[in-house]
Amino acid sequence: MSWIRAFLELNKSLLFKGLLLLMAFLLGLQMGEYRLQRQWDAEKQAVQIAQAKQEQHAADVAHVRNQISKEISDDYRKKSNLLASRAVVLGAERVLDKSEPSSARLSAVPTAPQRVDGRTSDMVFVASHDGVEVSCSQLIKDSEQTTLMLYEIQRWNERIASLK
Repeated sequence: MSWIRAFLELNKSLLFKGLLLLMAFLLGLQMGEYRLQRQWDAEKQAVQIAQAKQEQHAADVAHVRNQISKEISDDYRKKSNLLASRAVVLGAERVLDKSEPSSARLSAVPTAPQRVDGRTSDMVFVASHDGVEVSCSQLIKDSEQTTLMLYEIQRWNERIASLK
């Protein structure tokens, strides 16, 4: 044990310097870890904030898209009902506006003209459905509805594209 005591007495300053160096190293290690943890926490918080903003933006865009879709759908329904009521009114006018001309203004026709059946003259054969007849008035209604649908889809697409 005497040699250990002698070694410690001779190298007291060396041992003190080594302990001091070890304490400085441990303190630096602890400070570096604290700084690194602080940076990680700040980055983690920034990522969470960015995610929250992105989720809120996505929710806002979805809400606006749903609102636009609802407005366009309601507008389409109103216009479709107006078209339907216009067709009914036009049909009523056709029925009500059939006034008989006075026979005094007509010239005499010696023989009765050969008549065409009105029901068949208004029919159109549809190529995709063999033997199915569609009236011109039905084609007009269908084309009006299709045009209205196309118009509303274009409006919806323009409004959705303006969000981006």
